Amino acid sequence: MTVLAGGTAGYMVIEGWNAWDAFYMTVTTVATVGFQEVHPLSLGGQVFTVLLIFSGVGTAFYTVTLLATIIVEGGLHQRFEKRRAARMLEHITDHFILCGYGRIGSIIAAELHQQGVPLAVVERDPARVRQAIDRAGWRSSGREP
Repeated sequence: MTVLAGGTAGYMVIEGWNAWDAFYMTVTTVATVGFQEVHPLSLGGQVFTVLLIFSGVGTAFYTVTLLATIIVEGGLHQRFEKRRAARMLEHITDHFILCGYGRIGSIIAAELHQQGVPLAVVERDPARVRQAIDRAGWRSSGREP
């Protein structure tokens, strides 16, 4: 969006085009479609077009690389889990906060969960967090933690 807005504004300032012609030229340039120019370009407009192509293509490559990295490294799944947990905590009321899911914490959590008491478990160890989620059956029952 920034590239489109900047490109449109650039053509309007450098070439004096109206908003639609500037936007259309920006879209065809950034998309590397290769249509002809809307109006003949000045030298400044040609230089701006080259910079716009580099920034548009560069932004697209950066975005694709970032998304691929998140997906390959498993970060997407972790982000969804963190977001789901945050949403759950926003809506939970009248609950217990259990600090730690060690030997005693897991026993207390199991008892509270069995009685249907809402609880939030605070734990730093990711393995224990996973154990708490799996043991409570939140995944298999389809319920949020």
